[in-house]
Amino acid sequence: MTGLIGMEGGATISFAPELPSPPQPPRVRTIDSTSMPLHPFTSVDAAIAAVEALDGGLEKFELAVADSLQDYLGVQMAQITDSALARGWEPVSFLQKEGFRLYRYEAMRSYTRRGKRR
Repeated sequence: MTGLIGMEGGATISFAPELPSPPQPPRVRTIDSTSMPLHPFTSVDAAIAAVEALDGGLEKFELAVADSLQDYLGVQMAQITDSALARGWEPVSFLQKEGFRLYRYEAMRSYTRRGKRR
């Protein structure tokens, strides 16, 4: 046991030596990597940056987006989806999870990538 977590007040007391922080788990994942934990995006800018950082040749990916970004007009998700559409991916579905939605995107069938038409 590396620490003691209080039942009231949320106090955490650690008796373990400080260790280097572990690498952060990805919040964008390919469909095949189902065992990684997801931490949903809570910022539109961060979600857009993650989509823009993906390899353009990727066929499928999932994006976890916090419920706090689900405004009643859908403006924030429209911004995120617009960045994916601009790169050649379209939304195909989403799963509602506890506190976030897991959006699935796939490459557009008619999108031209690297000069080739699909």
